[in-house]
Amino acid sequence: MDVPNYRKLVAWQKAHKNALLLIEILKNCSSKFSGIVIQCLNSATSIGANIAEGNAVRSDRQKSSYFEIALNSGYELDNWLQILKDSGLICSDKKALLDIENRNIEVIKILTKLIFLNS
Repeated sequence: MDVPNYRKLVAWQKAHKNALLLIEILKNCSSKFSGIVIQCLNSATSIGANIAEGNAVRSDRQKSSYFEIALNSGYELDNWLQILKDSGLICSDKKALLDIENRNIEVIKILTKLIFLNS
């Protein structure tokens, strides 16, 4: 079976890695922070899902629409990462959060270019 094309996209690969790392980091968070954890994971997983969906459509307009949703989720994830870092909620692995943040910024830059190219 051939690998779906979206898996070859660097933006999807980076977003996917971020989602997996966040799941690992956040799985043991206190339930009193479940709202933040859910929002963070929803935005992180939305990025890759929308890149995959957008890559499957034929029209550039539709593709841009999915990539814009992924981009918006990227900015939302950035916000949640800042809250996680600044609140000290995740003290054990600040380096991992910084790595996720940097990779997310790369995804945002790639998506911005893809949207521009498909416009």
